[in-house]
Amino acid sequence: MKEVFTMWKYTRMIVLVALSAAIYAALLIVFKAGFVIIPGITEVRPANVFPIIFGLMFGPAGAWGSAIGNTIGDLVGGTLGWGSIFGFFGNFFLGFIPYKMWGALGLVPQNDMSQNTNSLRKLLAYIIITITSAAACAIIIAWYLDLVGLIPFSFLAIVITLNNAIIELVLGPVLLLLLYPRVKRWGLIWTDIMAVEDVAQGFARQAGAILMIIGALGGLIIGIGISTGLYGQQLFQFGAGTKGQVGVWLSVLPFLIMIIIASFMLSGREQFVEEEE
Repeated sequence: MKEVFTMWKYTRMIVLVALSAAIYAALLIVFKAGFVIIPGITEVRPANVFPIIFGLMFGPAGAWGSAIGNTIGDLVGGTLGWGSIFGFFGNFFLGFIPYKMWGALGLVPQNDMSQNTNSLRKLLAYIIITITSAAACAIIIAWYLDLVGLIPFSFLAIVITLNNAIIELVLGPVLLLLLYPRVKRWGLIWTDIMAVEDVAQGFARQAGAILMIIGALGGLIIGIGISTGLYGQQLFQFGAGTKGQVGVWLSVLPFLIMIIIASFMLSGREQFVEEEE
């Protein structure tokens, strides 16, 4: 995760943080008064297509921009509250996971790491990354809000995952095809700005990508199962009255830890192959 901090010494990366945050926040605010799903927590969010795109093209700047933009959207939109705390972290990972996993899955050709969906292999990588990022964002936020007793994990996790994934899968590939060539021409792709030595080296990157998928999707499935009582006391044998919350907290926590560990295993350096060659 080294580049998350070293990026701040690059002026263009700072500009991209501001640009990402502004675009994301503006679109979030526009739809705040639209179709509200959970008052004060979430609504239908077409803007959620951008964290994935920003993460792929702008790298860590896209991750920071997504986190900051979501917080600004909550503040200006009048929904700033307890959920905004882990909303920051959830949206950060929504933009962080894409650039970390892009070259680690083994699907994107080593001789063409361009962050675009201009081939079937890249489109498949995009789909896997999108679903993983959406689920990771969901369990981070839902776990916290269940922890503080605001919203049941199962309902919120499903809503956030679908809210993220559907719009990202439908519009994301098209937007990348349209935007990537222009952003590349302007020299604003993150690998064109940052030096490779300022990016975390990582280790066992493909294993890290697999661990990230297991952490995100495993946490989502197990958390929903425990929260809805599909397993509950039969699996964890908690006392009466504890399975709705304690069971969720303890069952999802190992998967959150997997996501964090995977974040250190993944790199992003492999995307510099074009520049190095």
